[in-house]
Amino acid sequence: MDWHNDRLSIKLFSVSLSLKLLFLAGLPTLLHSQSASAIPSTTVASVTFEPAGDGKPDDAAGGASRDGGICSQDAQIGPSVTPLRPATHSELTVAEHPTFFVYVPQTSANKALFVIKDQAENYYYEKTISISHTAGIVSFKLPDEAPALEIGKTYQWSFVVICGEAIRPDNPGVEGRIQRVAANPALSQLKSLSPLERAALYGKNGIWYDTLTSLAEQRRSQPNDSTLAATWEKLLKSVGLEAIATKPLLQ
Repeated sequence: MDWHNDRLSIKLFSVSLSLKLLFLAGLPTLLHSQSASAIPSTTVASVTFEPAGDGKPDDAAGGASRDGGICSQDAQIGPSVTPLRPATHSELTVAEHPTFFVYVPQTSANKALFVIKDQAENYYYEKTISISHTAGIVSFKLPDEAPALEIGKTYQWSFVVICGEAIRPDNPGVEGRIQRVAANPALSQLKSLSPLERAALYGKNGIWYDTLTSLAEQRRSQPNDSTLAATWEKLLKSVGLEAIATKPLLQ
């Protein structure tokens, strides 16, 4: 009886061991499957800006605020009004109606004047826009009813914070420059890409305004994504905008 019992114990042990080995063999696949469903794998495109031309600093287009403070009655701490533009000659867009970005510190003002002039200094478009009292980066899209920017032409734009009821010479304001160019063949795949992927493609082709617009679109759709915030910060720092790289992007 003891011998038979020993053989039965050995057989049961063998079966148990086989089941354990079978389970362990399938465990990596099972864990991988569970991990893949619980933590989706995502690929974040790297957004860099490669300016067209020589990429040398451009001192001709201005950019700094005309006034150290935001309004005469406000205490100014930190960066003043700042346009989000690279410190190079490359301020391009392929859009007929592009979006412009400006950092505005905390202010008592509630509106600003946006103006575009053509190469002959003629007023191309102007609009009074509402701004928040909260410090942050505001954006303004040239509306569809405005004249479309023409390919090959360069325009000057300005953004002036209105302190009080009317514009005064000492109101803080900034300037920038924009040139619309024709989309090259490398941009033909844009429609099939996500905003983040579009930003990466625009940046690689030196199209500044569209790079910023696409990345801002992605950030606004995922405001709590730390990776996107770091991508935005890195992009701004790469073009000399360290002072406002971590400032909030306002809706």
